[in-house]
Amino acid sequence: METENKRIINIIFIILAIVGLIWFLVKIRWVLELIVASLLIVYILSPFTAYLEKKQRFSHALAVAVAFSIFLLVIVLIISLFIPLIEAELRAIVEDIPAHLKQLQQILQEVSDFIRSLEMIDLDVEEEIIGTLNQLPQNLEPILAEVANISLVVFTRLVNIFFILFIVLYLLYDFESIKNAFVNLMPPRYKQEARDIIGFIDHNFGNYIRGNIIRCTLVGILTGIALFIIGMPYSFLLGVLAGMLNIILYIGPFLAAVPAILMSISPTTPSFLSTVMVYIIVQALDGTVLSPILLGRAVKLKPITVIVALLVGGQLGGFMGMILSVPLAGTIKNIVYYYREKKV
Repeated sequence: METENKRIINIIFIILAIVGLIWFLVKIRWVLELIVASLLIVYILSPFTAYLEKKQRFSHALAVAVAFSIFLLVIVLIISLFIPLIEAELRAIVEDIPAHLKQLQQILQEVSDFIRSLEMIDLDVEEEIIGTLNQLPQNLEPILAEVANISLVVFTRLVNIFFILFIVLYLLYDFESIKNAFVNLMPPRYKQEARDIIGFIDHNFGNYIRGNIIRCTLVGILTGIALFIIGMPYSFLLGVLAGMLNIILYIGPFLAAVPAILMSISPTTPSFLSTVMVYIIVQALDGTVLSPILLGRAVKLKPITVIVALLVGGQLGGFMGMILSVPLAGTIKNIVYYYREKKV
């Protein structure tokens, strides 16, 4: 009886500890997001730091200083060159909303006339459909304006970047020391396993994040240039959107194409077919050339596993969760195979 009571107390204690840990993580979510973002940047910069140390014979401190300075330079260039262009196109979208809604109203009027011409539609149903179509522009206008305003805030609020800069600098300097300290905390019999697991994490997160950054940048540039060539307005912003969303495998490219496809309905923009062809060609190039070269076998997962991981990651951690979900799933898979092979 006493043993049973102790077991129940232990179970209750474990449940309370798990609940307390979840509550604590939720409370410090902002800090965790900053640390995770900083770690991703460190994974991008660490190979360059290692190259400077091993190939160029830089001291560790000098290599970190050079890599961090280049990172700062890139941030300054992005802020000074790209953010104003994005903001200008967002403001243009806000200013053009009335014109787009007027064109949409004309299209909906034509649809309404077509519906009226169909004698087989019940009168009450016809009036309901027409009323819904006529109210659509009024409902869309505040939504589009709010989306544009939110986007402006997202691009102009850069407060967190200063916290990330400090974290990146210290993590970059102590990155290897932190990993070695983790290994040294393990008992001697588990140290090799700890090194192997850290190797899995480095391989999956490092290669995946670095390859994806280059891949998505190229996809964004190609999409923006192609849309500009066919005469699509806001091509720079649409290219940035395509590059950002392309990091979400399988799902992101479809989401990125939606705004351009909706805009292609207007008679003043390129045709629907040419717009769709731009995204199909760029994604075909991404799937057959960019992804195999830049991602390679960094994360060896089946498409269904990737999609499920993206959905779960998005539900738990939003956009950042979707970015981390795929390399995390790849790491878990490698660890499972690692221990399965050890038992054989």
